[in-house]
Amino acid sequence: MKKAMFMPRLRTWLNRIPVRDVIDRRMAILLQVMLIGFVLILVVATIINLFLAPPTDSRLTILINNAIFLFVAWIPFFLLRRGYFRGSVFTIVSAFIGLETYAIVSSDLRSIAETLSLFTLAILLAGLLIGRKALAATFALSVAAVIIGVFRQHDLNLKLDGIAIAGNFILVNGLMSGFLGRFDLTLRAALKDALEREEDLKIEIAAREEVQAEREKLITQLEVNNAELERFTYTVSHDLRSPLVTIKGFLGMLNKDMQDARPERIQNDMQRIANATDKMDALLSELLELSRIGRIINPSEEIDLVQLTREALESVHGRLQTHNVTVHIAPDLPIVYGDRIRLREVYENLLDNAAKYFGNQSAPLIEIGNRKAEHEIIYFVKDNGMGIDAQYHKRIFGLFDKLDATSEGTGIGLALVKRIIETHGGKIWVESEGLGKGSTFCFTIPDTRNPNGFN
Repeated sequence: MKKAMFMPRLRTWLNRIPVRDVIDRRMAILLQVMLIGFVLILVVATIINLFLAPPTDSRLTILINNAIFLFVAWIPFFLLRRGYFRGSVFTIVSAFIGLETYAIVSSDLRSIAETLSLFTLAILLAGLLIGRKALAATFALSVAAVIIGVFRQHDLNLKLDGIAIAGNFILVNGLMSGFLGRFDLTLRAALKDALEREEDLKIEIAAREEVQAEREKLITQLEVNNAELERFTYTVSHDLRSPLVTIKGFLGMLNKDMQDARPERIQNDMQRIANATDKMDALLSELLELSRIGRIINPSEEIDLVQLTREALESVHGRLQTHNVTVHIAPDLPIVYGDRIRLREVYENLLDNAAKYFGNQSAPLIEIGNRKAEHEIIYFVKDNGMGIDAQYHKRIFGLFDKLDATSEGTGIGLALVKRIIETHGGKIWVESEGLGKGSTFCFTIPDTRNPNGFN
């Protein structure tokens, strides 16, 4: 488990290099891995040498020499972690050239011929990681150091051996440099193409993931809609059957009363039938209105909520006046963007709903306002009426879910409000501390023109 967590963190840390050029960045990641490997090998070799070194050798000398190598390796690594890729490579190349030149000056080419590989490594790093100019400069410095090693020898045999070694070195590394000069361009072009293909592949994968996410979202929404349709079908059939049963029952009673010539009962029967048909008409009208939301969309526009709430008050003025309700509208209600007609219906239904459930409140009051949350504005319609128990906070927004079956209305109003708010991309909920504590209906209306959600 720890290994599974460590490796992704290590990869993330290795990739976190502030190198802007994409190709240099990839090479820098590879180079730092090589440096880490070199340091680990050097540490292991130091420990082994300290245990296996002959008694005649100085362990202090081993520690000092390896400490110098570790310091030399740490400098380019330090530069890499701060984004100085070329500076890091130059440091490594300079260290190789410096060490090899010191070895040539301190000895002769014949005795250190096998160590000239440091020059070769410097040429390889300069050519592959930096470019053709750095390659040419490194090759020239290496050749100059080898030639100095030849001419500083006074022994004829050593000088002849040095000339042979220098000739082989110049020939082999010259051919290699010529090859690297061309290979560097080809390698960078190939890396660039590979990175472009990788970026295209990432974009394609991201697009596919987005399509898949959208598909899953649509499937989820379809499942929700199907479940809602099932509930809708059941509740509609149940609640529409109730007025029909009433009509059918009173038609039978009407027929009997007509046969018995009881005019006072006939009038009552007809009134009951008329009330049932009115209820069915109201149910059908509101169901039709509910079905239109989301299908029939009015053009969105900027809406002054102060003016909109005043228009809603005019629509329900009769009910509010009957219950002697006082309404306070916050003067700082903002401008929103949406369907004016539908949002007015939201306030009309919330005001009408509040007016129906004041109970015995002697001073009924409704407050219309808004408050700012972290990333959105919350609009509310608050009353000091009967309140709602917490267990019914979600249920009241269901179709035909009336907490008081004897109250006025069809039970569709809050379901209609919920549908309108959700069609605008918002959400609605109720806050109430319980019975007798009043209720606050809260909702949001996201502004599609403002990603921060504030108007």
